Amino acid sequence: MASTGNTAGHWLALGGLGVLLVLLLWPWPLEHRSRGEAAVTAEALARWEQLWQSLETEGVESLAPEVAGSGLQPAGDTAFMRYRDFWRQVEPAALERFQRAALANNPQTKLQLLESLQRDPDPRLRYRAWLERARIELRARNLEAAETAARRALAVEGIEPLFQADAPFILGYIALERGELERADQWLEAAIQQDPGFWDARQSHLLVLVRLLERPRGAGVCLDRTRRLIEHLGALPALAGSRSQFRDIADRLRTVGGDNPALLLAAALGRRWAGDQASAREWLTAVREGAGRLPGACGELVRARAAHLLEGP
Repeated sequence: MASTGNTAGHWLALGGLGVLLVLLLWPWPLEHRSRGEAAVTAEALARWEQLWQSLETEGVESLAPEVAGSGLQPAGDTAFMRYRDFWRQVEPAALERFQRAALANNPQTKLQLLESLQRDPDPRLRYRAWLERARIELRARNLEAAETAARRALAVEGIEPLFQADAPFILGYIALERGELERADQWLEAAIQQDPGFWDARQSHLLVLVRLLERPRGAGVCLDRTRRLIEHLGALPALAGSRSQFRDIADRLRTVGGDNPALLLAAALGRRWAGDQASAREWLTAVREGAGRLPGACGELVRARAAHLLEGP
């Protein structure tokens, strides 16, 4: 068995090297022949191959994120909802002040009750107060005020990176609301890097990646976004503790994706992981036979992966 695994790894390595040569020798237009583009493409390729190697050896379980901290809840849009043990460290009197703000019906009353907390000596209190202010402004569609408050939260020192993920999440959500997809991509990626167990950030990032893949630019960027989309597809059901999400997400991707090969490949994987092999093979066949177009080598690699999956069990 060990020798078979080594042989498979050898062929995977050779296959990856061959694809890398194709990428480097591909007849790119002049504007894509810079060293920077080649470096991005090579890095994207390495991560792409690593994804599939992990899936082949460990299955979809390899996409379940490693979550730090105790008391994790399946979902929740603040660190204090996701990690309840963190909020237990706060003084009861401060909890009461937050509860009064939460129970207030008038947004202006909420903001007034938060003002003193925004100046509290405890950085955890200041951090959450600015976050709550950002959310209140966001619900009122005051995007500039919400962004200012989120940036003030981000600037609070002494907060663990795991819990600080809420601020870039809000900034990413604001960018998404404004239609600034590239910026939303960056902020949401930052939030997930800080807290891999952030279900809401992953869900929002998946939506952003879908929209970006509807108008892909550059083979390396296209490949990287397809990989991250697949990673979220595998992580979200694990975090929610519900495998039914594989089918739900796959069906949404199929509906919005049309003949986009990247979205169709991810949809097929969702159906496969949900146990629907018939639909998975149907959608993989559509990818392999050239439905839709993606930039240069990105499209070729996506179609090649669909063909490889069809050859397997």
